[in-house]
Amino acid sequence: MKKQSFLQGALILMIAGLINRVIGFVLRLILVRQIGDEGLGLFQMVYPLFMTLLLLTTAGFPVAISKLIPERMTHNDKQGGYNLLKVSLVFVCLMSILFSLILYFSSGYIAQHIYRDSRTGIILLSLIPALLISPLAACFRNFFHGIHSMLPTAFSQITEQFTRLIITLSLVSTAASLGLKYQAASMAVGISAGEFAGLLILLIIFIYHLFLSDYQKLSHSDKIKKIQKKFKHNFFFDLKTIAALAIPITIGRLVNSLMMSGEAVLIPRQLQLAGFSIQEATSLYGQLSGMVEQLIFLPTVITIALTTSLIPNISAARACKNYHKIKGNYQDVIRITTYLGFPVTVIFLCKGSEICQLLFGYPAAGVILSHMAFSATFIYFLQVSHGMLNGLGKPQLSLLNLTLGSILKISGILLLTRQTALGIHGAAFSIGLGYMLSALLNFIVIGHNIGYSLNIKQCFLKPLLASLLIYFIEPYISSHSKKIISVLWVDLLVIVILILIYTIFMVLIKAITPEDTKRFKK
Repeated sequence: MKKQSFLQGALILMIAGLINRVIGFVLRLILVRQIGDEGLGLFQMVYPLFMTLLLLTTAGFPVAISKLIPERMTHNDKQGGYNLLKVSLVFVCLMSILFSLILYFSSGYIAQHIYRDSRTGIILLSLIPALLISPLAACFRNFFHGIHSMLPTAFSQITEQFTRLIITLSLVSTAASLGLKYQAASMAVGISAGEFAGLLILLIIFIYHLFLSDYQKLSHSDKIKKIQKKFKHNFFFDLKTIAALAIPITIGRLVNSLMMSGEAVLIPRQLQLAGFSIQEATSLYGQLSGMVEQLIFLPTVITIALTTSLIPNISAARACKNYHKIKGNYQDVIRITTYLGFPVTVIFLCKGSEICQLLFGYPAAGVILSHMAFSATFIYFLQVSHGMLNGLGKPQLSLLNLTLGSILKISGILLLTRQTALGIHGAAFSIGLGYMLSALLNFIVIGHNIGYSLNIKQCFLKPLLASLLIYFIEPYISSHSKKIISVLWVDLLVIVILILIYTIFMVLIKAITPEDTKRFKK
C-alpha cells in the first residue's frame, strides 16, 4: 500500500473531509427544516453521551496504534504492526459489547432521571449498533494511518456519509407521522447504518492489503503460516504497551466528552433557571449545539486532517530523532491553522445572523455565532496541538490543559447561563473561553518542548493583516452587493468575495507562495 507524506496525507483527508462535511451539512440543513430546533436539541442532548461511551469503548487504542505502528515500522518490524492491530481489535470488541449492554439496560433510567425527557430513551437505543461497529472501524483506520496510508480512511468515510444521508432522510420522512422522538431516533439509525457501510469498505481494503499486497507471491499454505506467525506474539506485552499511551489519551478525550455531556444537561437546566420553559431551553440548546457549533466546527475538516496525518509522522520523526522535521511540520500546521482561523473569525463575526438565516432560517442563532467567533482559531489550534502532543508522547500534558479549560467552561456555564440577561449567550461565551485557555496552554507546552522558533511574520502577522482588510471592507462590499443581486443570495456572494480578496491579498504579500503548493507533492 502506497505511503503518503505528512502534507499529502493531510490533503487526502482534507478532500475526503470536505466531501463528508458538505454531505453532512446538507443533511443538517434538511433536518433543521424537517424536525426543527427542538428535534435537533433532542438528538444533541443524547449524542455527547454516545461519544463518551464510544471513547470508553475504544479507550484510546486506535489513536495509540497510529502512533506506535510507525515507530515499529521505522525499525522494519512489520509483524509488530499487525500485532498491535490484533490487540486493539480484541480489546475494543470486548469493550463495545460490554458498554452496549450497559446502554441497553440503562437507557430508560438515563432518559427519565438524567435528561428528564422520556423521548430520549429510544434515541439511546438506536445508537447501540453504532457503538458496536464504530470502534472496529476506528482500529482499521488508525492501522492504515500508522503505515502512512490515508486513502482507506477517505474511501470509508465518504461511503459512511453517503449511506448515513440516504438512510436518515428516508427514515425521517417515514417517521414523520409517528412523532418527533422517532424522527430524532432516525438520525441515530442513520449513524449506525453509515458506520456499518464504512467498516465494510475498510475490511475489503484490509483484505486486499493483507493478501494481495504483502502475500501475493506466496503459496496458500505459506500465506496461512505467515499470518499465523504475524499474530503469534506476547499479547499482554503489546496490550501493556498500547495501554501506557492510550490511557492518558482516553482520559483527555473522556474529559472533553464528559464536558460535552455536562453541557447537554447543564445548559438546558440553567436556561430553565433563567426563566425559560423546557421547550424554549431545548430549542435554544438546539440552536447552540445543532447550528452554531456545527458552523464553528465546519472548517475542522482541515484541522482534523492535519491532526490525523500529523500524529504518525511526528511519532516516526521522533523515533528517528529527526527534530528538524518535527519543527517543520509544526510550523506547517500553525500556518495552515491561522490562515484558516483568522478569516473564519471575521466572517462569523460580521455575517453570523445572515449565515444562520440563509442556512437554517434561524437568524437569532447568528447572534450566538458572532459571540463564539473569536474562539474559532483557538478551537482549530487546540485540535492540531492535541495531535502534536500525542505525537511527541506527551498526551498527559494535553489532558491537563484540556481539563483546566473545561473547568473554566463549566464554571462559566453555571454562573452566566442562569443570568436572564445572558442566557444562551452566556453559555456560548463560556464555551469559547474554555477552548481559548486550553489552546494557549498547549501552545506554551509545545514551545517548551521543541522551542518557539516560529516565523511570526508568516504564521501570524500576514494572515492577521489580510483578515483585518476583509473586516474593514465587508460593510462596503455588503452595501454595494445588495444593489446587484437579490437579498436571498447577497450574503453568500459577499462571503465568496471576501474569501477571494483574502486569498489574493495573501498571495500578494507572499504569505502563500508557489513553494507551498509544491510541498503537497513531496
